[in-house]
Amino acid sequence: MKKGLKLKLLSIFGFLLFIIALNSIWAIINFQRLNNSIDNIMKQNYDSIVYAQDMIYALDNQNNLIVDYLYVEGTDIDTNLVTNETNFLSLLVLAEKNITEDGEREILDSIRTNYTDYIVKYNQLLASNQLTSEEKKVIYRSLNELYHRISSKCKDLLNLNQQGMSSRKNQSYAIAQNATYSMITISIISISSGIIISLILTEKITNPLRVLIEKIKNIAQGDYEQELEVTGSDEIAKLGSEFNVMSKKLLQYKNLNIKKVMAEKQKAEAIVQSINDGIIVTNEDHKILLVNHAAEKALNVRENDVINLHFLEAIKNEKIFKIIKEVGTKSRKKIPSKSFEDVTINNEDGQQDHYRIYVKSIKTKQEESIGVVTLLQNITKLKEVDQIKSEFISTVSHEFRTPLTSISMAVGLLLNEESKELNSDQHELLDVINEDSKRLNNLVTDLLDFSKIESGKVQMDLINCDINKIIEHAVKPFEMQTKEKNVQLIVHKNNQLSKVKADYNKIIWIITNLIGNALRYVEKDIGIIEVNAKQVATKMLVSVKDNGKGIPEEYQDKIFEKFIQINNYSNKGSAGLGLTICKEIIKAHGGDIWVESKLNEGSTFYFSLNLSM
Repeated sequence: MKKGLKLKLLSIFGFLLFIIALNSIWAIINFQRLNNSIDNIMKQNYDSIVYAQDMIYALDNQNNLIVDYLYVEGTDIDTNLVTNETNFLSLLVLAEKNITEDGEREILDSIRTNYTDYIVKYNQLLASNQLTSEEKKVIYRSLNELYHRISSKCKDLLNLNQQGMSSRKNQSYAIAQNATYSMITISIISISSGIIISLILTEKITNPLRVLIEKIKNIAQGDYEQELEVTGSDEIAKLGSEFNVMSKKLLQYKNLNIKKVMAEKQKAEAIVQSINDGIIVTNEDHKILLVNHAAEKALNVRENDVINLHFLEAIKNEKIFKIIKEVGTKSRKKIPSKSFEDVTINNEDGQQDHYRIYVKSIKTKQEESIGVVTLLQNITKLKEVDQIKSEFISTVSHEFRTPLTSISMAVGLLLNEESKELNSDQHELLDVINEDSKRLNNLVTDLLDFSKIESGKVQMDLINCDINKIIEHAVKPFEMQTKEKNVQLIVHKNNQLSKVKADYNKIIWIITNLIGNALRYVEKDIGIIEVNAKQVATKMLVSVKDNGKGIPEEYQDKIFEKFIQINNYSNKGSAGLGLTICKEIIKAHGGDIWVESKLNEGSTFYFSLNLSM
């Protein structure tokens, strides 16, 4: 029956609600009793105390007025006496209507009798203008005696109600104490009963679920021969029946597909092993899961010996491990890590082989990293060819420089010479030759600079530098160009930055190159270029941002390679070496350089430098 489990749960919650309701009702009853007790104190005794105090005050005022009349000549007391007399009598009437204690009526009657005599006496005193001072004193003594008698009775009334208030306070305390004890007793009984009944009912519900969870764990571990004993007809019993059906189907599926799965696994392993490039797969803890034949040969290891070992424990190459570790934590770093890098590994013959290391994070659909794939591509022959090409370029560039210098000098002399024999067309041709010779000269200069950097002949003069001064020197040459193009060049200055370890002139050249590139691609009148520097951990992060047309995503990694030019983006007459030289200089500084860009939104070039220690 589907309602079985529902009724069990409702029984538990219903019982708990009943206990809560019972405690609430009992608490309300006790609070009401306590409230009534407090109300009696406040409404009855308290009012009588106030009346007694006010009567004493009115009586004192009357007595003081009579003293003034007797001893201070010209005192007019008729109005004030009447006012106080009215107040006293009004308070006396209120007190007579609010009798709460035994003996209070007798005290009030005595007060009324004596006060009536008091009124008669002081009226006699006021009415007799021919009384001698001795006669006045006799009357005043009678008045004074009545005054003290009335005042004493008012104080008796005050004390009587104060005692009554104290007595009712003790009664309220007793009520509160009894309510507390009764609430504690009822709560203990209710909670104990609730816990016992809840434990019994929940055990009946959860025990089958615990058995089910245990069976599910066994299935998760690959043991599909699981079956539950089904008793009853509630929802849990139905769940057990469905579980048994699922278990049988999983066992059938396993038996039907295990051979197919194993065949696919062997096929995948065969494909990986047949790849000529080395492949290493590591998990999130950097333990090795797979090494193919090419990687075994390159790293001089055997897969069986290194499986499930930490990368550094099996393959003692810290440079490769550093790349793997950086890519594995790339999403948590503000400065992105490289996905590839060139390394040198000694082969079995003791010679050096060059490998390009490509590292890719393995991620789930939820973008969670579960491991890393490392590809080792042997580029030894490419390095040799590249070396030959670099030497050739260097030689040709040197050979070009001398004739280019001669051409530039000759054209310059012809242009500076004011010869009437040259017509306008000839002048125009000379200008074209001059511009082209300058471009060629720039190309040769870039080629020679890159050749020197690549060969390691250029030494970096690393000193402690102020990055703000470097940026200041780098932007200065662009003041005229930005004005001509009506472009904003904004420098975000921060005087709290630490110093960097860098070659002052080389870093100026890099920033100048990045600003120059940005200036070419921003539009006139609306272009904005921003230069910024900020500290990130132990690095100084410098950025050059523009709002130009941006760089296509597929070219953002390639633009730092040599001789790479993008259609409609390249500078005419450029060899495509500017960013490559920037990359080599930053690499020599122990930093990174990269770009973030979106089409039609602009680009931001970043590079990092080490802080001075």
